[in-house]
Amino acid sequence: MPASFARGLHTPALAALLSIPVGAPLGCHGPGRAGLQAPDAAAPEGARGEDAAGLPRFASGGAEASTEIERYKVELGDAPVRGNANAPVTVVMFSDFECPYCREGYLNLRELERRYEGRVRIAYKAFPLDFHSGALPAAIAARTAQAAGRFWEFHDRVYAQREVDLDRLFDYAADAGIDPKLLARDLDSLDFGPEVRRDMRQARRLGVSSTPTFFINGRQLSGAQPVDEMSAVVEEELALAKGWAADGVAPADIYAHAIKDGFSAIEYSGRRRGLDPDSVTVVPIGKSPVLGPADAPVTIVAFNDFECPFCARGNAVVSRLRARYGDKIRLVYKSNPLPFHSHAFIAARAAMSAAAQGKFWPYHDALYATGAKFDEDKLIAIAKQVGLDVKRFKDDIQGGTFDAAIDDDLALGAMLGVSGTPAYFVNGRPVEGALPDLHFRLIIEEELERAAAAVARGVAKAEVYDALMRTPLE
Repeated sequence: MPASFARGLHTPALAALLSIPVGAPLGCHGPGRAGLQAPDAAAPEGARGEDAAGLPRFASGGAEASTEIERYKVELGDAPVRGNANAPVTVVMFSDFECPYCREGYLNLRELERRYEGRVRIAYKAFPLDFHSGALPAAIAARTAQAAGRFWEFHDRVYAQREVDLDRLFDYAADAGIDPKLLARDLDSLDFGPEVRRDMRQARRLGVSSTPTFFINGRQLSGAQPVDEMSAVVEEELALAKGWAADGVAPADIYAHAIKDGFSAIEYSGRRRGLDPDSVTVVPIGKSPVLGPADAPVTIVAFNDFECPFCARGNAVVSRLRARYGDKIRLVYKSNPLPFHSHAFIAARAAMSAAAQGKFWPYHDALYATGAKFDEDKLIAIAKQVGLDVKRFKDDIQGGTFDAAIDDDLALGAMLGVSGTPAYFVNGRPVEGALPDLHFRLIIEEELERAAAAVARGVAKAEVYDALMRTPLE
């Protein structure tokens, strides 16, 4: 399909999917705080994968975990699977279509399929990385392909190339026999978002932090390992499967037998680094500025620093989300001025002064419109622009009238594990960094479903936020 036709399908919503450049850092962090970028093949220093390689504790899904071979209980669920259903070896690949190492891993899988025809089957799981701007749309497109019965055609077509972006996704989908209009609809509606996020949660639960990560009958291999190393593991598994079959395990049950006592989750010892994206945390609103109805099904609490350029970028994303979802979103602002931003604290005072005069949100918007570039004179100019009592405003930003409230926000953020900006909590679910619209929307769509379910079981609409913050994810 010509690229021009794909571009013709783009709506403003689709154009916003890829709003952050590949490799761009996503937030401001204090000293010692690792950034959010990471190489594909190996987790960054201090990342969850490295923690797991150190001193993890494991939660077993069965009565006893094997002491001879470390296995993980990787449930296939509704994952696309290629190959003989009775194959004695199942290889699950958690992958990111934009990751160059995943392409190498894919080629290795094709070689395994050739070497062990009928004895190895392949399963796909999505683990799109935040810093690959095309990875999440590609994972959703893969679900569209699966629903159309064309998953493997799409999967192989993408990995035959070396680039992934929105236009090319439409081209690859058309080449795989998928209606581009159907793909455009699914990318806009995010109907398959929950399935993708379910794969991501499963991956993180198993300690996956980079791509590709393979599980061969539940045995983990991280990175694009040489195919001969993968073959060696397959050979071992074939021998074990032969023994299990001799003991009476049916061919169709070999995989379930292999993983039945595997580890179902990693529990990290000590304090983990960064916010856990799969947690749900109680985040009180208190007396913070609020925009939106009290009974909105989704509440976003933003910990921001006006001098952080990533907060300005994140605010633009949140503004688009509010335009899309309207009264379904309530926005709460928490001050989190970072010490290395010279004007951040006085800007927080300025915003609180505006709040005391009933003009917080006009002041908030005008200050972010500067793109995090301002000084004290600019703060005063904005006060005049939005109609504040300037004398009172000047007294407030030079004094400590609102310092206790700002310190309370800082203390709350520290207690919740916030170590950089921006940081958001969507109905208590952490989102770290200025991620593209699509990442937020996937969570919002899930939260709208959780909110509807809460109301259906009798929770009053005004109490949904309190209820969902105390309800773990399934």
